[in-house]
Amino acid sequence: VAGAVLFACLPQLLVPPLERNQFAVEIYFPEGTALAKNAETVRDFSGILRSDKRVTDVISFVGTSSPRFHTLYAPQMPAKNYSQLIVITDTFDNAEKVMREYDARYRDYFPNAHLRFKQLSFLSAEAPLEVRISGDSIEEIKTFADRVRKIMAEEEDIIWLRDDYRNYLLGVDLDMDKEAANRLGLTRGMLGASAALNRNGLPVGVVWDGDYAKNVVLKYEEAKTSSPQKLGDQYVGAPMSPKPVLLRQVSELKPSFSEGQVVRRNGRLTLTLRGDVAFGKLAAPVFSRISKRIKALEKPGSVNVSYGGEYDMSLEIYEPFIKALITGIILIFLILLFQFRTARIAFLVMATMPLSLVGSMFGLFLLGFPFGMTCFIGLIGLFGMVVRNGVILISYAHELEHGGMSVKEAAFAAGKRRLRPIFLTASAAAVGVIPLITSGSLLWGPLGTVICFGLIGSTILTLYVLPVAYWRLGETKAVRGEA
Repeated sequence: VAGAVLFACLPQLLVPPLERNQFAVEIYFPEGTALAKNAETVRDFSGILRSDKRVTDVISFVGTSSPRFHTLYAPQMPAKNYSQLIVITDTFDNAEKVMREYDARYRDYFPNAHLRFKQLSFLSAEAPLEVRISGDSIEEIKTFADRVRKIMAEEEDIIWLRDDYRNYLLGVDLDMDKEAANRLGLTRGMLGASAALNRNGLPVGVVWDGDYAKNVVLKYEEAKTSSPQKLGDQYVGAPMSPKPVLLRQVSELKPSFSEGQVVRRNGRLTLTLRGDVAFGKLAAPVFSRISKRIKALEKPGSVNVSYGGEYDMSLEIYEPFIKALITGIILIFLILLFQFRTARIAFLVMATMPLSLVGSMFGLFLLGFPFGMTCFIGLIGLFGMVVRNGVILISYAHELEHGGMSVKEAAFAAGKRRLRPIFLTASAAAVGVIPLITSGSLLWGPLGTVICFGLIGSTILTLYVLPVAYWRLGETKAVRGEA
C-alpha cells in the first residue's frame, strides 16, 4: 500500500531526453509564405544564435530539414513554409539553458513565424500530447475539435497548439461554360492542364540521377505566365478553333478555399490536435487533466476520440514489459515450487517482491526522479534479486524446523542467523549501481535508484516481516493439522 501511494505521487516521464550538446529549432510559417521570406527569418535568427558564446555551430536548412541523424527524429517533407536549424553548444548543460532562454524570448518573436525548440529524445511521436478526432464528416470533426481545442488552450503548460489539417489554401475554381466549351471542343481536363502549365507546371515524367528521382515538369516560360489575378487572360488552344481563346471566354474564375491537408487514419477522416509542453513540465499530468475534461464532452454519433503522443507510446512500450514481468513471476513461482515442494512456501518467498516496491518508490521520490521506462526495467530485475533474500531465509528456517525446532523458534532463529549473508549480498548489489545514480542521468539514474533503494528496503522489511509471516502461516498449518 505504501509503495502504491508513493507511486501515485511520482511524476511520469516515459522516455527522457537525449543527453547531447545539440538541439533542433523548427521554424513554421503560414501556408503560402514565400521562400525568400523564410530564408530571411532563418538568416536573422541564425545570426542571433551565433552571437551567443555558448553556441559553437549553427546549421540551417531552408525549405527542408536535415537528413536523418537520429533514429527517432524523422526528417520533414520539403515545404516553403518550413525550415530547420541544428544548434550545437559547448556543453549539454548549456544546450538546455540556451533552449529555455531562447524559447521564452524568441518563440513568437518573428512575425508570422513560430519557432519550436526541440530537445532530441527517444519519443517518436510528433508531439507529447495528441488528441485524435475521427469521424465521417469533416464539418463534424472540426466542430468537435474546436471544443477540444478550447480545453487544451486553457492549459498554461501547453505552449503550442496546432492540428495536422494545416491552414486553408486559397485557390481558383474554374466554372466552365459548357455550351461555349463544347462548341470549341474543350473539356474540363484541357482547361485544368492549361491552368497548371501557367502556374506550377504539369508533371510529364521522372528522370533518375543515380538514386535520386527528379520530376520533369512542363510549364510556360516565366515571361509568358500570368499572375493569379490575370489568369483569365491566359490563352487556351481549342481543337475546333483556328485561334486560341481566352480562358475567361469559356469559364468563370471564382476564388475558393480548400483544406491544406486531409488526413485519414485506418480509413477514417481524422484530425489530430497536437500540443507541446513547456520546458520543465511533464506531459503526463497535463494529459490527465485534459483527458478528463474531453471525456465529459458530448460527442456526435460518428465522432470518436483517441489519444496519441506519449500516452499511446506508453501503452505500446509497457504492454510487452508487463507481459515479460508476469512471465518472469510465473517462472519464479514454478522454480520455487520445484525447490520447496509446497505452494505455501513459494508464495511466502515471493512476498519479498511487493516489499521491494516501498524502497524503490521512496528512492525515486527522495531523489526527484520521474517514473519511466527504465524504472520498469529496473523493477523486473529487482524482483529477481529480492527473491534470493527470501530463499536464503526461508530455506534455512525450513531446515531448522525439520531439525526439531518449533515453527516460531525456527523463524526467528533464521532471521537472526541469515542477517549477515542477506545484508552482505544485498549491499554488494546496491553499491554496484550507485555510479548510475550519481551520474545524474535521466536515463540510467532512475534504473539505479530502483535497484539500489529497492534492495535496501526489501532487505530491511524481509528480515522483519518474513520470519513473522513464516511463523504465523506455520502455526495456522499446525492448528489445521491437529484439527
